[in-house]
Amino acid sequence: MSTYLTTHSSHASESGARKALRVSAALVLVTALVPLFCFNSLAALICFKAPLRRQTWIDVSAQPVLLLGWQVGIFKRSAALLNVVSGRIRFVGNPLLRDGVSMPRVARLHSPCGQPGLFDCLWLHSLTGLSVDKPLALLHAQHNQSLLADILLVFKVLLCLGLYRKSASTPSSSELFGIPFSNTRMQVAVDWVVKDSAETDTQGCRSAYYINVNSVNLSAGNAQLYQVLQNSDRNFIDGSGMRIAARKAGMNLADNNNGTDMLPGLCQAAAENQRSLFLLGAQPGVAHKAAANLSQQYPGLRIAGVHHGYFDDDDQVVDCINQSGADIVLVALGSPRQELWIDNNKHKLQAQCALAVGGLFDFFSGNIARAPMWMRELGLEWVWRLIQEPKAKFNRYVLGNPIFLFRVYVLQQALRGL
Repeated sequence: MSTYLTTHSSHASESGARKALRVSAALVLVTALVPLFCFNSLAALICFKAPLRRQTWIDVSAQPVLLLGWQVGIFKRSAALLNVVSGRIRFVGNPLLRDGVSMPRVARLHSPCGQPGLFDCLWLHSLTGLSVDKPLALLHAQHNQSLLADILLVFKVLLCLGLYRKSASTPSSSELFGIPFSNTRMQVAVDWVVKDSAETDTQGCRSAYYINVNSVNLSAGNAQLYQVLQNSDRNFIDGSGMRIAARKAGMNLADNNNGTDMLPGLCQAAAENQRSLFLLGAQPGVAHKAAANLSQQYPGLRIAGVHHGYFDDDDQVVDCINQSGADIVLVALGSPRQELWIDNNKHKLQAQCALAVGGLFDFFSGNIARAPMWMRELGLEWVWRLIQEPKAKFNRYVLGNPIFLFRVYVLQQALRGL
């Protein structure tokens, strides 16, 4: 009995319909790729090599998976379709270990997916930088999803490979468009925000901003904002546009450290470390609703105070924050006002860290619904925001995105020395 059969006894659990579709689809693809297979075989023979070789992968359950690959030619991994035909692997199944993909930290994990797959949900999330705080729950959802969902998963992974495929380099920090940033996992970013300033060798209140397509476009025409972003204590990369830019610059990004995904982890860490939050910004009443929702969702979390974003007296607001004793200030005044406000006032703040968070309070107050997961998995959350607020977001997305892509093109040409 082969190692594969020994370690994957759940093979028989595949339904008859799924098995028939898997084999049929794989045979169709193999037939379509016959010219490619012939080319690779001929190229291997010319090089005096066997056309195929077995490659050993490891899946998330720490089990070896033997996959076929071409020795010579193009699309060398396409030979794995032969493994799909034979039933050694499925199209969607147990994740294979890949660089940069978050895996469940469970000893002797018994994945619910059973048999390994060429595509999986953890890989999809890593391609778009979605933070995965409960990977095992994600695998359970994948295991129970419908056949149509499996097909859509394959489509989404292929699309994201085309848009965000990773390069070899993953620096811990770098810069894009002259703006430095920290390239970290979400948990590392949360830990930095929650840390005491003394632990980071920083005097006074630290400042942190999210760098996205909008902030890059705004800073190109606003020298003061550009300087603020350059001199911040920490910048986090936010959004699929920056992921595309990083790819063109030859960099691989870790997690998509946007504020909406960070806040749940930040609230949890703040509660555990006895750090309090102050919510500043948005329309009157919105911050109150967000604070009430967060306090209910995260027992032990202390919201030291809230204040709306309609004010003219900075000193009065700073006094309000200082009197609250807040450790972390979340500033939602919109760009570039929030970044400039933090930079102008952080020396007066007694908090440990001030974070510019954009429209964060609208999401957590329930005023604006977040994009469906399938849109977030494809990096299309901006489309959802545009649909919800077409007038408010027209300049930012309809005009701003093409301008940003042109900037990416210019950046790529500059990096090539053209």
